[in-house]
Parts: sequence; structure tokens; C-alpha cells
Amino acid sequence: MKKTALLLPLLLLVAACHRNPLPDGVLDHGQMTAFLADAYLQEGIYAVGTRYRYDTMPDRLYQGYDSILEAHGITRRQVELSLDYYSHHLDAYQAIQDSVVARLEARAAGPR
Repeated sequence: MKKTALLLPLLLLVAACHRNPLPDGVLDHGQMTAFLADAYLQEGIYAVGTRYRYDTMPDRLYQGYDSILEAHGITRRQVELSLDYYSHHLDAYQAIQDSVVARLEARAAGPR
């Protein structure tokens, strides 16, 4: 009985600490942060001096995304799956967005 009384709390602790893995194809926090930071930079570069609108993205901008996807070794489908997943896990998505902002601010600050 004592063994069971000690084992049960240990099992509950292990279960509570175990994170659920992401579904297949979903980018993790680091991958999503890296992709979004580069994608936002790409959009910003394009938007300077243009009448950029999300609903009328030209082929040139899509080609830029393709370069980013290739550089990160990910697919458009993975990004779509990830955006869908994180739209249902807003706390995780907010953490990613915070990391993106921090990464972009660090790039803007340059080397110190």
C-alpha cells in the first residue's frame, strides 16, 4: 500500500510535466518564430513605397515566401497546418509573436 501511495503522486507529476507533442507537420515554437520573422521582414521590405494590401499579394511577394520556405527547409503546407493549429492555441501563438517581436527588435538594434 505504501508503494502505491508513493507511486501515484510520482506518476501524476510525470504526467503533468509531459508536454503533448505537436501534430505532424506543425512547426514548433522556434521554427514558427524564425519563419514569421523572415516573412514579416519580406512583407515590410515590399510594403515600403508600394500600396501593399494583404488581399492583393503579387507573385513577387509569393516568390519571396518561397525563398524563405526553402531557406528554412519547410513547406507551405507546414505553415498552413501551423497557422491553423496555433489559431486554436492562442497562448502558444502569442508566445511565438512575442518571440518574433524580440527577434526583429534585436535585428533592428544590430550588433552591439
